[in-house]
Amino acid sequence: MGIVYRAQDPAIGRTIAIKTIKLADLTDPSERDRMRERLFREAQSAGILSHPNIVTIYDILEQDGMAYIFMELVNGPTLEKMLGGEQPPDRQTLFSIFRQTASALDYAHRKGIIHRDIKPANVMVDEAGAAKITDFGVAKIASSQLTQSGMMMGTPSYMSPEQIEGGTVDGRADQFALAVIAYEVLGGEKPFASDSLASLLYKIVRDEPVAVHRLNSTLSPSVDDVLRKALSKSASDRHMTCVDFIQELEAACDARPGWLMPIRSGSVDGPTLATTGADTPPTILKREPPPVVVTAPASATLKEPVAPLPPLPPRPPAPPTHTARNVLIALVAVVVLAAVLILAQRSSSPPPAPVVTTEQTVRAEPEKPTPIPKQEEQPPVPAPSSSTPQTEPSETQVQTRPANPPTLSRPDLPAREVPMEILTSPGGAQITLDGKPFCTTPCNLPVNAGRHVIKVALKGYRDALRVFEAPADSTVTVDLVRMMGTLSVSSNPPGAAIYLNGQLRPEKTPVVLTLPVGAYKLKVEKENLKADEETVQISDGGMSQRRYILE
Repeated sequence: MGIVYRAQDPAIGRTIAIKTIKLADLTDPSERDRMRERLFREAQSAGILSHPNIVTIYDILEQDGMAYIFMELVNGPTLEKMLGGEQPPDRQTLFSIFRQTASALDYAHRKGIIHRDIKPANVMVDEAGAAKITDFGVAKIASSQLTQSGMMMGTPSYMSPEQIEGGTVDGRADQFALAVIAYEVLGGEKPFASDSLASLLYKIVRDEPVAVHRLNSTLSPSVDDVLRKALSKSASDRHMTCVDFIQELEAACDARPGWLMPIRSGSVDGPTLATTGADTPPTILKREPPPVVVTAPASATLKEPVAPLPPLPPRPPAPPTHTARNVLIALVAVVVLAAVLILAQRSSSPPPAPVVTTEQTVRAEPEKPTPIPKQEEQPPVPAPSSSTPQTEPSETQVQTRPANPPTLSRPDLPAREVPMEILTSPGGAQITLDGKPFCTTPCNLPVNAGRHVIKVALKGYRDALRVFEAPADSTVTVDLVRMMGTLSVSSNPPGAAIYLNGQLRPEKTPVVLTLPVGAYKLKVEKENLKADEETVQISDGGMSQRRYILE
């Protein structure tokens, strides 16, 4: 689909990531136009998301059959790499990642945006320990028609039943995917696994997962209740929000403080796959059991015993001619005969005894993009290959945007001044235009015709960046987002009252609070049990955690 580059923005001097998508591969002009329209619409929707745990999208552009998405660069590994490393993260780190991810998902859902492809490979963790969800909005692009036939996209192991069946999808589909990750982390394997795609999709839609405490006996049985609710086949039966799910899951795990992390035995995330037509439910989703697939891919792990094939009758004598057509017809006949014999044996015989097999996990290393050679003159960026898109940017340093990149100035437009109005909510923000101090909002000043970048700064709020083109954009309106952090408060016994700066909060422990940045005096008490008051500092995008034993 494309390649991700590390690049330098010459206008602001910051390092960013540029994701490239090859629109030119779509040979049908009408299909390419629909893809371009949806690509821009979804990226613009993702651009309104300003959250410390969501990778920010700065700009998007299409030129010469390539689409470019300019986004925040995250300097850190994915959750997938962390889980598969020699030293996986500890319990506290994992639940910190879960809490941050859940908070970001609920924020996006309130904005009406659904990720649709949550998986460990799409959650990155920077050097400060902040979780960052990648491909927000881009995942919805992938659910559009990418070929003339039309496909529904998603990573099969993490897809919700409603995604597979082509039903209405809302934020609870992301909650289902987050529950699959949690189950995999706590139990050591995915809740739904099979050696064939058809059987996997059938299990997700029809079967219940094995109780996770049977896979990890150190967990409390209450963990099963929380996970089973989040993995409900019907979206209406799941938790109200992702934060509610993670809070209940953490409380259930804390019921046995000595629980241990298992060794993860499942295979690594697969790429986003095409599974079925977007408008027609898959034909395998009938009540009957799915067909048996004898040959499994190399990266699959056999989860169920497969009945041994019965001996085939003697083959008829081969015809005198050995053309490719005759060979193909013979192979098709053998496959059909084998399928009939298997179905007949299954309908007339009891299930075979379980077969003990050795599970083998094959981890495929993603293909790295070809480095860009360093030259004195600006070299053209190589065309993206047809390999699987990279989750992380390549380490190649690029000083300019690839493939005849757009610049922040437009020499084809006349050098004239046009009126520009800049508004912010709230007002009083400092505006920097193309790297130079400009005005304090609200302001209405003339600017040169062409493409410009503004930076919006206001104390207590996150800096915002906007790209606009004058005179096409006569007004720029920016809704600033307050700097926020999270505070996790738990106690033993639970159900304690929480006081912040002397004010009683409506929540009881355990709880995760989202608060504006600053210092807070925190006190926790229950009846005649209490803990000493302390001062807690909340930083933007940070996670503070307090656990109290009330005496």
